[in-house]
Amino acid sequence: MRAYRYHRIDVFTDRPFGGNPLAVFPTAQRMQPEEMQALAREMNLSETVFVLPPTKPKAIARLRIFTIDRELPLAGHPVVGAAFALAQNGGIEVHEGRNEVLFELGAGVLPVEIDVKDGKVETVFMTQQPPKFGQAFADAHALAAALSLPVDAIDLDLLTARVVDTGIPWMLVPVRDARALASVRADFGRCADLANRVGTDLWHAFTLDSGDPDCAVRTRHVWWGKVTPGEDPVTGSAIGCIASYLVGEGVLLAAPEAVVQIEQGQEVGRPGKVTARIAASNGVVRRVQVGGRCVHVGNGEVWLPGS
Repeated sequence: MRAYRYHRIDVFTDRPFGGNPLAVFPTAQRMQPEEMQALAREMNLSETVFVLPPTKPKAIARLRIFTIDRELPLAGHPVVGAAFALAQNGGIEVHEGRNEVLFELGAGVLPVEIDVKDGKVETVFMTQQPPKFGQAFADAHALAAALSLPVDAIDLDLLTARVVDTGIPWMLVPVRDARALASVRADFGRCADLANRVGTDLWHAFTLDSGDPDCAVRTRHVWWGKVTPGEDPVTGSAIGCIASYLVGEGVLLAAPEAVVQIEQGQEVGRPGKVTARIAASNGVVRRVQVGGRCVHVGNGEVWLPGS
């Protein structure tokens, strides 16, 4: 049998059992992709990440990220959580202060900043790709039906619904207030129909009506296809898209950088906070970073056939 140790990390939180839970396999050499997929199903978390030797120059490690039914080229909390787990447990060497490393992902080689204070990892920030903005989607009736909301709960008066991609494409839907956000219930059939129209089955809703005075935005995972069940507690890739969107729409001024805190996870009992840093020049978003704190909540080991 082959033994593989894993870490359980809660990401985008400063306390156990908040934020987004993650399983990190720090030494996944000799593990086949089908075994990674099987283990991700077994972990039954929104994502599980497997750490491998890099194949690209200057990258410190290669990360493969799996939901329970698919591999993703990029996801926020697996990158942040994997960097935290490796740095905190000796998987990569870090020093006091800011450490800048490169991770290889399906979406490319991306920088990660690891801040260490008094010998402990304090925060981790990942850099996503500059955003690509899709066309505005103006059918409020279709959006309302897909989210099981009344039409007037979809807030298209000053904002737009559109796909934004900072490494993985998210359909972003503005809703009027926190009450509407809490009422969101994805109608899978209608979401699937709209996914064919907008080009992605990854959906997120958000509102500027945040319940936390430190946060400018409250967001919620809506849907990610008909196979993967459940609601993702705190979604780093989507929050990078939302922060980029807010700068692109002129809601946030990046001169030259906007720093915004975004909350997610209250509706599923795992509240978390993400800090987004968006740099822009001449009205164009040039850099997208998302990050925050993590908590190491445990370890485990699994056995796979073979020697």
